[in-house]
Amino acid sequence: MSRSGALGAQPGAGSHLRGQGDVRQVADAAALPGAGWDDLLGPEDFFQTSRWLAVQERNSGTTMDFLVRHREERPVAALVTAWADDSVPWLLARPDAMLSRALEEGTPEAEDRLTDVAQGDPASLLPSLVCGGRHLGRTRTLAGPEALPSDVEALVERAEQLAADRGAASVCFPHVDVRDTDLVALLRGRGYRSHLSAHYAWLPIPPGGWEQFLAEMSKHRRRRVRLERRALAEAGVEVHLEPLTKALAPRLGELDCNLLRKYGNPASPEHSAGLLSWIAEVMGDDAMVSVARKDGSIIGFGMVLRSRARGKEEWFGHRAGFDYAAQGKLPLYYDVLYYRVLEAAAREGVSVLHAGIGSVEAKLARGCLASEEHSFLLRLPRAGTDRETTTR
Repeated sequence: MSRSGALGAQPGAGSHLRGQGDVRQVADAAALPGAGWDDLLGPEDFFQTSRWLAVQERNSGTTMDFLVRHREERPVAALVTAWADDSVPWLLARPDAMLSRALEEGTPEAEDRLTDVAQGDPASLLPSLVCGGRHLGRTRTLAGPEALPSDVEALVERAEQLAADRGAASVCFPHVDVRDTDLVALLRGRGYRSHLSAHYAWLPIPPGGWEQFLAEMSKHRRRRVRLERRALAEAGVEVHLEPLTKALAPRLGELDCNLLRKYGNPASPEHSAGLLSWIAEVMGDDAMVSVARKDGSIIGFGMVLRSRARGKEEWFGHRAGFDYAAQGKLPLYYDVLYYRVLEAAAREGVSVLHAGIGSVEAKLARGCLASEEHSFLLRLPRAGTDRETTTR
């Protein structure tokens, strides 16, 4: 079921039902628990927990707003937003960068979005209000069991008002999953246009753990995995899942920076180390790292975050980094980020491992499921322009 409400969204519903509830802004991430924010979370909403939003608030380099919809004085739905201009470094959730990448990759809808929303230039989408979280995957509103489509629309309407008041050129929901059908229908009804932004992958953990996972692979893939693990063992590489600690942060920060720079993102070891240290402080034992060591030195890592909501435990892969010189041709990536984590997850009774976006074909070949995600864009009218003719 869509997390944006139990009933199908109707365009315009929020306007005529506004009197039945109100949308309130929460001052900062520290105040979210007291506002009932975490009561609205589902198992897949880890990156919108109050603790993780406290991490993002410190690391975002921009203004974040937290909107909560109340009915009868009870919180029923919520939405997080972040202001994006050309100074923010999180390119994978910035509308101009996502559209530019889609154009480079020949995504079918991208040319149309360049014309009808971006007015011929992706940079014209900035500044933008990014809604539903700037994390990579499952951009969505939060909706508790009592949420109605009108509650979700009231939040979206309020976000659009915020954006217009601040002079934004656009509103963006960067990674809306096609499975969130109510939210998709709502945004389309309000005039948003979309293009493919990513494929989101996840792995249901097999009851039989690692052995069942291996047995369900093709013979060719099973042989390849065993050869990869043998190569690591022969090279003296050991991989273990352990708690993220502040003591690990300086070295992991170096490796995190390596990966970010490899893919063209601005980064510094000091900033990465500071962020990892802060995550360790805020998240406690819900932040883990799969660490690869060779001759006592850390040469690779993957971060895993634990979500516990509504009686389910699910794990989320988040960050990674490697010492590329020490790694050489060793097949570290999937052992660190995938195989060792899967083994540990099975032992602890975890139901799902979220592998996120990127490398979707390789993830599908390793047993993942995947769905499309789309960047939804609304061009805001210039002063004096009729919204109805601009967006509809």
